Amino acid sequence: MEHMKQPHWLGKFEYWAIRLLPVFYLVGFIGHMVPETYPMMISLTPYTILGTAVIGFLPFFAARYCRLLLWALITFLATLFLEIIGVKTGAVFGSYTYGETLGFEILEVPVLIGINWTLIILGSIVLAEKVFSRILPVMVLTALITVGFDYILEPAAIALDYWSWEGGPIPLQNYIAWGLISFVFTGVYKLMKLSHPFRLPTAIVLIQAVFFLGLRIFVA
Repeated sequence: MEHMKQPHWLGKFEYWAIRLLPVFYLVGFIGHMVPETYPMMISLTPYTILGTAVIGFLPFFAARYCRLLLWALITFLATLFLEIIGVKTGAVFGSYTYGETLGFEILEVPVLIGINWTLIILGSIVLAEKVFSRILPVMVLTALITVGFDYILEPAAIALDYWSWEGGPIPLQNYIAWGLISFVFTGVYKLMKLSHPFRLPTAIVLIQAVFFLGLRIFVA
């Protein structure tokens, strides 16, 4: 396990980030509800996701959690690769294509999608570890949390042109794939014996879940 001395400012940074991010996302939610500001909210979406990821991962860089960052890099590259295969073949998640909302793409897949999913898996692991201590239950619960997050996200994401599914409803294959992916990379996390004291990733999971639930209800 990594036990690093934290910079003196990091505690205050996390304290204020956890309190200000909900306000920021609330403003964004209201902006999606107002026709005059809706286009601006859509254009700001990539910057919002990127900014959230920077905030979420900054404590790990600042405290030099190198092994955990290595796990995050591996998870990011793997999820991005699977997304690329998925878009090209439909064999992973089902047949879908990305819209223009999420910004810069590599082989038709937004780079931000892998970054955000890595953060969501990390935050979900911490939630699962609050319930279980043994590896297998943590892996299973993390998978269920991420699938639940994706279930909340999907209708809102479609309505906001994050991506769209071909041939009708969201396939069950999509949820099974995300469950398996989360299960596997939680296992990697546990096998690497990683841990950390930071609350930001979990807070981001909860904040984004509430944000997308609201959009699912009022926009989708």
